[in-house]
Amino acid sequence: MNDQTQPTLEQTFISVVEKLTFMFGEQVEPAEIDAGPETWVQSILEFTGDVTGSLAVIVPESLQPEIAANILGLDADGLDTREVLDDALGEVLNVVSGHVIMALAGPGANFQLSPPVNSILSLDARDALLVDENSTAFLLDEEPVLLNLKLSQE
Repeated sequence: MNDQTQPTLEQTFISVVEKLTFMFGEQVEPAEIDAGPETWVQSILEFTGDVTGSLAVIVPESLQPEIAANILGLDADGLDTREVLDDALGEVLNVVSGHVIMALAGPGANFQLSPPVNSILSLDARDALLVDENSTAFLLDEEPVLLNLKLSQE
């Protein structure tokens, strides 16, 4: 990630996620993330056009109900179906991706997004993302979140 992309990603993510989920975020160093033994979920999509690449949002599974509840304006206790949780995480990714792409390529950017694909990560896959140079770590209401942005050079 180049020197201009990183601050753009950080500022855009925090701004969008605060408005969308009503959760407050801050960028932190990946070493500050205590991942523990908890299962994490990844939502990833690819984009093509003026900017090409992929973006993933990776969160602890326990954070998904709060994200879904805040987006839908409902109580988190009733939001425990995988489909609802995955849809909410995918929606966060869609909105963040559109804003990140426009911030990188300009407001008139031409791009297409693939549908988000969600998966539960193995601990090894999660740990690899924590040290991936393309990952940026955040605390969202004190809960860890990773973004992994990979841009293709064409």
